Amino acid sequence: MTQPLLAGIVTPLDPKRGGQAMGLNVFALFTGFGIGSLLFGWTLQFGFGTALGSFSVVQFLAAIAALAFFRQEIVASPSGVPHARAT
Repeated sequence: MTQPLLAGIVTPLDPKRGGQAMGLNVFALFTGFGIGSLLFGWTLQFGFGTALGSFSVVQFLAAIAALAFFRQEIVASPSGVPHARAT
C-alpha cells in the first residue's frame, strides 16, 4: 500500500533523473523492510502485545512527522494546474 505513495513522492524530485528517484524509492523501501523486521523481531522477546504496541506507537509518530513534513505540499487541481493547498 505504501510503495505507490512513495513512488509518487520521489518521482517529481527531478524529472530528468528518474532513475535516481526510483533508486531512492527502492532503497528506502527495502531498508525499511529489513530494519523494521529486525526491530519487530527483537521486540517479540518482550511479548507479542509489547511488540505490536511499540509498532503502533512508531507508526503513529511517523504519521505525525509526515503531516508536519508535507504540510506545505503543492496539490494539483483537477485541471492539472498546481495550486497551493488551502490552510
